[in-house]
Amino acid sequence: MLTQYLDELSNFIALETVAGNAQANRTAVIYLRERLLALGFDVQVQGAAQTDQPLLVARRGDTGAAPLVLYNHYDVERVRPQEEWQSPPFQLTQRDGRLWGRGIADNKAVLLARLAVIEACIARGDTLPDMLWLIQGEEEVGAPLAHQLFPALLAPLHNALCLEETGYYRDGVPLIFQQGDALCRDDGAPLVASLNQTLFEGRARVETHTLSKFGACPLIENLPAGSLYIGFGPNDYAARIHRDNESISLALLEEYFALFERFLAWSGDLALRADSPCAA
Repeated sequence: MLTQYLDELSNFIALETVAGNAQANRTAVIYLRERLLALGFDVQVQGAAQTDQPLLVARRGDTGAAPLVLYNHYDVERVRPQEEWQSPPFQLTQRDGRLWGRGIADNKAVLLARLAVIEACIARGDTLPDMLWLIQGEEEVGAPLAHQLFPALLAPLHNALCLEETGYYRDGVPLIFQQGDALCRDDGAPLVASLNQTLFEGRARVETHTLSKFGACPLIENLPAGSLYIGFGPNDYAARIHRDNESISLALLEEYFALFERFLAWSGDLALRADSPCAA
């Protein structure tokens, strides 16, 4: 899986999906749409008449349960003239145990990792939760289209689990960000404690806040009623997001494949009960 993934990631990093680059953004949207369709998602591209960085709305599953909401973006911050890269920013480079390139940590590596894991789960015949996957293309320019469209897309949902685009490790310790109502499993155990045990054997640090961003996030601004927002991922504080020499730890990225697979299984087993108090 890793070799194919790195080949795809190399091609994806090579696309300069910045505001104003219509061709690169169009290529990215076509690629993502085709990948999602091949995985059984129903895909709508919304806002293409307004911007060359439209929103992909992908749905999979129709059991009637609250869907798992996934959030990502395919656009990247433009490279500024004063930046001093040690390798070409739009060429995926591997050195010193890390992958380097513009958008590798924000947010292309995780986006493609999620695709790869879902593909592997389907190939094995695993049962997956219903999903609503929102992949926008304007996060780095204020997300005007997403702010316009997300309210109608998210408002009808209740008791949903919403997964942020990525997350962090701090000093080698994984972090789980959380925000939202106190949802519980059927046995009354707090969801985040259950998730921590499932993913990290309880060693993650749980922090009650959202992922720090450079502007208002349309997902965070429009969380459905009774829902739980979760963030975890392979970034660390050497990632240098929005700066030269942006990178991601290859070891943490490889670990993320297994973590996201376990997360999908965990979320598929949930029976969310927003009307019941969590156990102390």
